[in-house]
Amino acid sequence: MNTTSLYPSKRPSVKSVKYWDNIYWDSIERHWRGDAFNGEIHVYRGEPFPDFYKVIYTPAEGKKVSKLFYGEMAWNDTERFVYDLGFTNVLGRI
Repeated sequence: MNTTSLYPSKRPSVKSVKYWDNIYWDSIERHWRGDAFNGEIHVYRGEPFPDFYKVIYTPAEGKKVSKLFYGEMAWNDTERFVYDLGFTNVLGRI
C-alpha cells in the first residue's frame, strides 16, 4: 500500500505554485467598525494546490501586505481573515 499523501504535510514553497488564480477581489472605503480603511483586497488560490491561499491587501497607507494560508481549513481561515479586515461580503465566496 502506498502511504504517500497527495498533499504534503508541510506548506509547499511559494516557488512551487504554477500560478495564482484570483478568486476574490473587493475594495472598501470604510471599515465595518466605522474606522477609515480605504483599502482593497485580493485572494488567490495556488495551483496545483487547492488548499493554498494568498491574501494581498492594501491598507490606506498604500503598502501592500501579503499573508499565506495552507491546510485543510485554509479556506475558512482565509475567509475569516478577510472578513475581520472589514470585507463583510466575502462570506461564502471562498
